[in-house]
Formats: sequence, C-alpha cells, structure tokens
Amino acid sequence: MQRISPVVGEFVSAERTPARVGTNRLAVYAWIVVAWNLVVIMWGAFVRATGSGAGCGSHWPLCNGEVLPRAPQVGTLIELTHRATSGIALLMLVALVVWARWRFPPKHLVRRAAYASAVFMILEALIGAGLVLFELVADNDSIARAIYLSVHLVNTFLLVGALTLTAWWATGESKKVEVKKQKRLAWMFAACLVGTLVLGVSGAIAALGDTLFPARSLAHGFAQDFAPAAHFLVRLRIFHPAIAIAVGAGLIAAATVAARVRPQTETKRLASLLTGLVLSQLALGALNVWLLAPIPVQLIHLFLADLLWMALIVLAASSLGERSAQTYEAVRA
Repeated sequence: MQRISPVVGEFVSAERTPARVGTNRLAVYAWIVVAWNLVVIMWGAFVRATGSGAGCGSHWPLCNGEVLPRAPQVGTLIELTHRATSGIALLMLVALVVWARWRFPPKHLVRRAAYASAVFMILEALIGAGLVLFELVADNDSIARAIYLSVHLVNTFLLVGALTLTAWWATGESKKVEVKKQKRLAWMFAACLVGTLVLGVSGAIAALGDTLFPARSLAHGFAQDFAPAAHFLVRLRIFHPAIAIAVGAGLIAAATVAARVRPQTETKRLASLLTGLVLSQLALGALNVWLLAPIPVQLIHLFLADLLWMALIVLAASSLGERSAQTYEAVRA
C-alpha cells in the first residue's frame, strides 16, 4: 500500500520501486520550483514597491552596461538580485522539464504542464526585459506601463498555475480532466479563473497607484480617489475592493459547489483552503487600505493572492478529474 500526500508532496510507502522513488523525487523538486518562483515574484513586487526597477538603467541583460556593476547603489542591488533569482528560476525550470520528459511518457499531464511552464517562463523573461528596455519602471505613470504591468501579472499567474499543476500531477494526482461530462462545473471554474485574473490585474494597478501616488492619511487617500483631476491610476484603484468582494463571493460559492459535487476528503479540504484564503485576503486588503499600503503588507497580500490562485487551480483540477466525473454523474442521478 502507498499513501501520497497531495498538498505538501510528502510520500510514505511501504514498498518503493526505483521508478516510484524517482517520481516522488520529481514531485518534491517540482514543489521546490514552485516555492522558488514565489520568492522571485515577491522580490519582483519589492522592486516595484521600492522604485528600484531602474536600478540597472535601461540595460538588459546587462546592468548599467556591465555584467557586475562597480560600486552599485541600493536600487541597483535590489534589481540585480531580482535578475539573479529569475535566472536561477529559469535554470531550475529547464531541469524540471528535462526530468519530466525523462520520467513520464509523451502527452502525459505532467509533461504538458511542464512544457506550458517553460513557455510562460520565456514570456515572463521577455516581458521583464521589455519593462526595462522601454523604461516602464520607477516613476513612469503612463497608460503603457499600466497595460504592460497587467500583461505581466496575467502571465505570472499563468506561470504559477502551470508550475502548480506540474507539481500536483507529479505528486500522483494526474487524473484525466473530464470537461464534457461536467460542463457546468467546468464553466464555473473557468469563470472563477477569469475573475481571479481580473482581480489580480486590478490589484496590480492599485498597488502601482499606491506606489506612485502615496496617501498621507486615509482621508487624503479617499480625497485622491474621487478628485476630478486625479491621475487615472488613482481613480482606478478604488475599483479593486469592489472587484475583490464580488470575485471573493464567487470563489466561496464555487468552493461550496465543488465540495458538494465531489464529497471526497481531498476536495473538501481544498475547498476549505480556498475559502479560508479568500476571507484572509479580504481582511488583509482592508488592513492594507487602513495602513496606507505599507510595503510588508503589500508583499503578504500578494503572497496570499498567489496561494489563493494555486488553491483554485488545484481545486479545479481535482474537481474535474476523472474520478470526479463519475461522482458528478452519481450525484446527478
């Protein structure tokens, strides 16, 4: 008998074959890659929040025209560190793709998710380079930066989602996704995923507005939001709380439906996790507004947003898995 913990990637087995051990190690490594990319994302947000995006000037991949700049400033060190951690993430992903290709057969879900991760990682690098080369960093408050940042956020979420599925399916949850038999459930999760992406984009724009146009007090912040001559980034940030409440309610409803349609312990736990993360995010978002968006709270808010996205991805994969299709038909009957 073998028991696999699908959330943390820990494995307990009474009898392990070499192939099973290799797969287990791949799953653990895949979760490490996920964790490292979360670190990279947090540091990237720190770069934006501290205005260090121009720390290497408009040079990429060089930093101020040099591989290792001499006598670098603090902003340069912050930006250079982000580039270094991103480079490590790329190398780790290359190893993950090679390992997945060696361990799993063609068209396996783990292979496909790993390949998708590679595509999004390449796009992530190109988008990051564009931010620097087009000087959409530091004090730039243009519409182009807002659009570019939104694209960056969506691609980052897609990258995290693909990496999460790679790790999840490598853990032993690689069940064929059945969409045709569960069209209503599939459409529900599709709406949740799109809604969460929209919420993430609104959060990124709100964070940029808070960085470029900080409020001196809560009253000053509200006055900025409704001032007729306010910058568009300031005017847009007021929509984020409303979108958060609407999407949050939808996610909780979806989690409730998923737990009812597939009453297995695994899905119930994932549904409870998603619900808890939604409520935590709403509370932390309110605290972020109350405290005038300090950098530490912004980073924690973003970290929980990534965890929420991961929980939603895994819940969707679990609910739409082959076993859940059978359960769904039984529930309908």
